[in-house]
Amino acid sequence: MRSLPTKGLLTVFWRFTMEFLLEKKNFGLWLESALDGMAITDLEGNILFANPALESLFGYARKELETLSVEDLMPERFRVRHRERRAGYAEHPRSRPMGEDLELFGLRKDGTEFPADISLILLQGDQGPFVLATVHDTSRRKLAEEALADQTVRLRAILETAVDAIVVIDERGLIKDFNPAAERMFGYAGAEIKDRNIACLMPSPFREKHDAYIARYLSTGERRIIGIGREVLGLRRDGTTFPIELAVAETPVGDHRLFTGIIRDVTERRKAQEQQTALLEQLTEKNAELERFIYTASHDLKSPLITIQGFSGMLEQSALRGDFERMRGDIRRIRAAASRMQTLLDDLLELSRIGRLVSPPERICMRALVHEAIELVGERIPGNRLRIEITPDLPDALGDPKRIFEVWLNLIENAVKFMGDQEQPLIQIGTETKQGEIAYFVRDNGIGIEPDYHPKIFGLFERLDPNTEGTGIGLAIVKRIIEVHGGRLWVDSEGAGHGCTFYFSLGNRR
Repeated sequence: MRSLPTKGLLTVFWRFTMEFLLEKKNFGLWLESALDGMAITDLEGNILFANPALESLFGYARKELETLSVEDLMPERFRVRHRERRAGYAEHPRSRPMGEDLELFGLRKDGTEFPADISLILLQGDQGPFVLATVHDTSRRKLAEEALADQTVRLRAILETAVDAIVVIDERGLIKDFNPAAERMFGYAGAEIKDRNIACLMPSPFREKHDAYIARYLSTGERRIIGIGREVLGLRRDGTTFPIELAVAETPVGDHRLFTGIIRDVTERRKAQEQQTALLEQLTEKNAELERFIYTASHDLKSPLITIQGFSGMLEQSALRGDFERMRGDIRRIRAAASRMQTLLDDLLELSRIGRLVSPPERICMRALVHEAIELVGERIPGNRLRIEITPDLPDALGDPKRIFEVWLNLIENAVKFMGDQEQPLIQIGTETKQGEIAYFVRDNGIGIEPDYHPKIFGLFERLDPNTEGTGIGLAIVKRIIEVHGGRLWVDSEGAGHGCTFYFSLGNRR
């Protein structure tokens, strides 16, 4: 062991670390029991004393350490620079952490290295200054720091590449992180929205309720969204809203908390659900139509066949008797039954074809189609009593002219057929705006329809008056044509004796 000025050292140590010595009466015992490696060196770097922790740290025995200099305990790459720094320290000695601007490593006896923090305390003795060096192995801390840095990089990569928007806010609702997916979703750059209140991404009434909800949760622990998730509306920078699925997690950070929201735009999913619902409704409607079709096939189609079969037998009997007059009557009835069956089959075939447009959509002059339909119906109009009024500026539409003509023809025929005994029959044709759409209408002052029957009249084979000529398929055909064009068909009537107004739209907006 090199000469150690114990008396002078203890005197100086008392002077500089009085409070410590009040607690630790034996300086030597403190050095021996310290958990960190400790060494006392002269200003030339020679080790004068080493404690047991330093022995364990570097793998040398104490006697070996007391023959070495501090440069022997560091990797070769640090030694030249350390000698220069030690020379400067000898000229201007002071207590300080060593290597303030670089990372330090220790070199064990077996040649392995380890990261270290080293602090220096100047001890002024009677025989000159000495240095108390404390060496702390930071291997575990470095591993933890590297793991934390790696985790930070991975988390940042997740934030940057996540498909879902991720927004982090503090307890005051201020945005602290805003990933690229959130930028794309809401239209804000991360830098411009940072430290703004999260309420700027919410429409009313969610905006007004948010801060109160956070405050209530922090004070009572009552959860409505955190850890649960729900569907709400998001607000883009341009003012448009869209449905989102929101899940919120809470993270304690020191004495405060952060809240991380994972946000998914569910617009497409909502559309898919709506389409699925619409398809299910269509399927339900088709099944109902199929049931009615089966009923009609067993009734309406069978009825003419029974007539034909019955009068065929009677025709045979009339022929055997030579009763030509009765034969002519039987033949008329057979022909009428066959004609009715042909009409019914034609209507069914027409209905089945309407699932597709006959020709590509084109601009239609609605006024011309209306006049053409009126000419065809003209021969059914009794005398000259019926007055038809057409709006002069009937707007054009986009669609299949042949199919839209069928719509006008059916609706105008219906108005004529159900005019009743009206003394001044009137049919009005025009347009109104309904729910932002252009709605064409055919209005009459005929017998009217009770409100309870409004939903039924567009069904397949629905005939409110069994005595009225027709198959009950006409309005079903009209409805199918309008739906294929993306429009709506409905009726308005206050009841019997108040006339009817049939409206249809083709998806044209005002």
